[in-house]
Amino acid sequence: MRVEQKTALALFYRRLSVVGLTPIVLAVCLVAVMPEALAQGTALSGRAQQLDTNKNGVVDRDEARGPIEANFDDIDCNRSGGLDGAEIRGFFTGSGCPKASAKDTPAASKLPPLNDRAKGLDANGNGLVDRDEARGPLAASFDDIDCDKNGGLDGAEIPAFFQGKACAESRDESVKTDGIKTKSKSKSTPKSEGSPGGGRPPQAVQLAEVRLETTDETYSVIGRITALQTGALSTKVSGSVDAVSVDVGDRVEKGQTVVRLSNSRLRAERRRIAAQVARQQSMVDNVNRELKRMRELSKSAAYSRAKFEDQQGLLAEREAQVAEFKAAMDRVTIDIEDASIRAPYDAIVVAKHVEVGSYVNVGSPVLTLLNDRRLEVEVEVPTFRIANLKLGTPVTVVADNGKRYPAKVRSIIPNDNTRTRTRPMRLEADFGDDAVILANNQSVTVELPLTTGNQILTVPKDAIVRRANGAVVFVVEGGNANMRTVQLGRGVGNKFQVLDGLKAGDKVVIRGNERLGAGGRVRVQN
Repeated sequence: MRVEQKTALALFYRRLSVVGLTPIVLAVCLVAVMPEALAQGTALSGRAQQLDTNKNGVVDRDEARGPIEANFDDIDCNRSGGLDGAEIRGFFTGSGCPKASAKDTPAASKLPPLNDRAKGLDANGNGLVDRDEARGPLAASFDDIDCDKNGGLDGAEIPAFFQGKACAESRDESVKTDGIKTKSKSKSTPKSEGSPGGGRPPQAVQLAEVRLETTDETYSVIGRITALQTGALSTKVSGSVDAVSVDVGDRVEKGQTVVRLSNSRLRAERRRIAAQVARQQSMVDNVNRELKRMRELSKSAAYSRAKFEDQQGLLAEREAQVAEFKAAMDRVTIDIEDASIRAPYDAIVVAKHVEVGSYVNVGSPVLTLLNDRRLEVEVEVPTFRIANLKLGTPVTVVADNGKRYPAKVRSIIPNDNTRTRTRPMRLEADFGDDAVILANNQSVTVELPLTTGNQILTVPKDAIVRRANGAVVFVVEGGNANMRTVQLGRGVGNKFQVLDGLKAGDKVVIRGNERLGAGGRVRVQN
């Protein structure tokens, strides 16, 4: 054995020792290193043939095991995806990649070249997008695109599919080498029904029209229902509670007695004052009689002008005292009336604060009432939106159950919240008979006008297809769908505002656009 062969053998032995092969395996592998030179495509050794389960003459990546699997990419010199006998021996002997003979050099591929985007999918570099390399629309429509059924998509099949061309047309016109038209190796797929040129049939789609519409746009904020009449019912006099005629949840009418205080002391006080009034009135009558006698003596010598005037002053004093006691009696009468506490408006009792026998002072709460028939809506509106609102502006109130009620702006309160930058606003809402099923502080949604009477170009949201480079739609002209890039504005219900890319009257695809790719022939369905 020559020195070069000994050196190569020693290097081979060290490599196999590193990967942990047994001496028996080493002996088998020594048989493979004896030839001095091997050509590309040399047959596999006996042990390597055991790995070739599909019997294609090479060890494919999924067949490789041990050190061959670990070093597959380094061994695969021609990047064919399979290892032949020369590549395996060249790696483990250290002689490097075998030189391809002229007869083994593959002829230039006659497949149409892939575009740059498709080349990014061609992981094995065979000039085709194989099934396991396909992504997105290519994967979804692989069988339709693969006209020659060779398991890969070439540079003619892919653009032909997305341009709506037939398989035969795409293969005969697009497969060229050095500018000379060549025929495909495989037969064209049969013509499909409804496709006059052959290939895949037109995609079934549904259309909608781009419209210039007058829209009344709204935006929603959260508000709450508030009762106009609610609060604690308090006493005006002191005393013990004799009776409470209602309970929590009871409905009361205006003027109905709900709580009654003891008034026996007040009635006694009124009788005392009434006696004082009678006494003072008697004194007034006595003074009046004296004045009458003095007037009759005004022309005699017994008449005294000074005494007459004194008697007039005494009469005025007695009359003032009568008025004072009458006022005191009126006050006691009012207190007696106030001892019977009545509802000031139609309401529901929401809280009870006293029981029979309790003693209350002036101002003590006895019941809390709420008028559930007079309701408003309070809402906090962003300050920058206030400019679009004015008193009387119609709005819509939406309850939790989805029912909608008309309302209008009653008041815009000039008090900004510095933390939320909102301003409170009160709305008059017509709840009708439903007012009794609503509650104070219940949450509602208020739809406020954003714009009124503006015309904008709109497209259905279903027509929009999101792509990496932006939003696109498919516009149908004749029997073909053409892809257009569009610039969208805000959403308006189930539509988008169109800022650029479409015009009023354009027919756009709203169903079936997910499989159009870059466009193609379509069949319109109702």
